[in-house]
Amino acid sequence: MKRLSINSVIAFLICILTFSCAEASQGPTKIDATKWDKNPDSHFASQRIIPLETRDDILMGDIKSIRVYDDTYFILDSRNTIFRFDKDGKYISKIARQGRGHGEYLDARMFDVSGDEVYILSSFEKKIRSYSFDGEFRKEIDLNEQYFDMAVMDGYILLYSDNCNNGLKNYVKISPDGEILDSWDDFGKNTSFITGIKALNKQGSTILYYKPFDYRIFEYDGKASKQIAEFHFTNNKRYSKSDMEDIVEFNDMVRNTEYVRYFSAAAKVADKLVITYRMYLDGYGIKDFMAINDLKNNKCYNYCLQEQGLCSIPFPGYGYYLSDKALITYSSASGFIMANGEKVDKKILSKISADGNPVLMRFEFK
Repeated sequence: MKRLSINSVIAFLICILTFSCAEASQGPTKIDATKWDKNPDSHFASQRIIPLETRDDILMGDIKSIRVYDDTYFILDSRNTIFRFDKDGKYISKIARQGRGHGEYLDARMFDVSGDEVYILSSFEKKIRSYSFDGEFRKEIDLNEQYFDMAVMDGYILLYSDNCNNGLKNYVKISPDGEILDSWDDFGKNTSFITGIKALNKQGSTILYYKPFDYRIFEYDGKASKQIAEFHFTNNKRYSKSDMEDIVEFNDMVRNTEYVRYFSAAAKVADKLVITYRMYLDGYGIKDFMAINDLKNNKCYNYCLQEQGLCSIPFPGYGYYLSDKALITYSSASGFIMANGEKVDKKILSKISADGNPVLMRFEFK
């Protein structure tokens, strides 16, 4: 009986070790991002155009960044003003505090929303300032160096630097008072030259992050960081014209070349991991793409946003934002008419002035 007991214990321990090793060996999901889908509607439940209210006292410049918070849109424009609109595009309030006085900022590189406050990152001044939703100044946080993105969480702020941080790391975690709590990820040579990149995206209680040219996605839970996915784009197989059908010709070039891509957004959508990325293509200019990876079935599909009518043509004031529910693209009304053609309800667009505030298009994920 004693020997049986010892053998049972040994067998039990072996099972635990085997299971643990199997779990550890799984590692991050390796995603084959070379497949192209002819039907993006299979991933979207609905499409909605949201014209932002236009008045003489709330005219916006080009959009720099968007956050969706409690069914309202917070939008930073090129004039460093943050506007707040409801889910239907009706204006609510704005934060416009540019200047050198108390509670004012010189530049707004990025911003985030947490609780009942809007946090504005001023890279030039090396400061973070917070305001109420109506623009009342709350507090100021001094930073040790310039940063280019931030995510404000309950109890800490995660900052992203792009090879300009004086002896620290790409990612720096600070307390609400500015004390450095942690930092990680050494700078690589020529990490990035892309400005205005959104390298951090809050997802509930965690933060997704990535480097623009790295193709790996990481998740931070406030205590530890782990890699959750790695995207592979190269595909050496050639495709005949008959296999392409309604996919535009340049996609054949895209999926058979090694053009440099850089990530611009990442989000978890239910059981999917979604990224957007950009490429500069010879003869075709700038093109934006979205890869949707089904984590359950480990299948990944690519779309060109412009060619599928999911984004406007590239020009100042256009772009996109990924939330855990939707892809939100933005542009002037004239931009959407040029880019989307029959995919957009022209009756709605005909009522929108091309000289007015930008227009949002919201594509709800299934």
